[in-house]
Amino acid sequence: MNDTAIASLITAPEEISPLLEILWEIEQYEAQGHHLIELSDIGLEDFEEVSKKLHKQSLCNQRTMDSLKKANPIAAPMTIRGF
Repeated sequence: MNDTAIASLITAPEEISPLLEILWEIEQYEAQGHHLIELSDIGLEDFEEVSKKLHKQSLCNQRTMDSLKKANPIAAPMTIRGF
C-alpha cells in the first residue's frame, strides 16, 4: 500500500471549499434581494484563482484514489462495523 496516499489523507486539512464559500455569499445576497451585478464586495475576481486551486486539489485527490485502488488489500485486525 502506498503510505504517502494514506498520509496525505490523514494530514489533509478539513476546510470548506472556497468556491462553496463564494456561492454561499452569493446566495445570502440574493436572499436579501440584491442582484449578482451588485456583488463586487464578494470577491468574484478571486473566482478564477479558486477554480485553479480546486482543480489542483481534485487532481491530487484523483491520484490518491488511483493509488489506493492499485494497492493490495489487507485484512483489518478487527471487524469494521457498517461494512
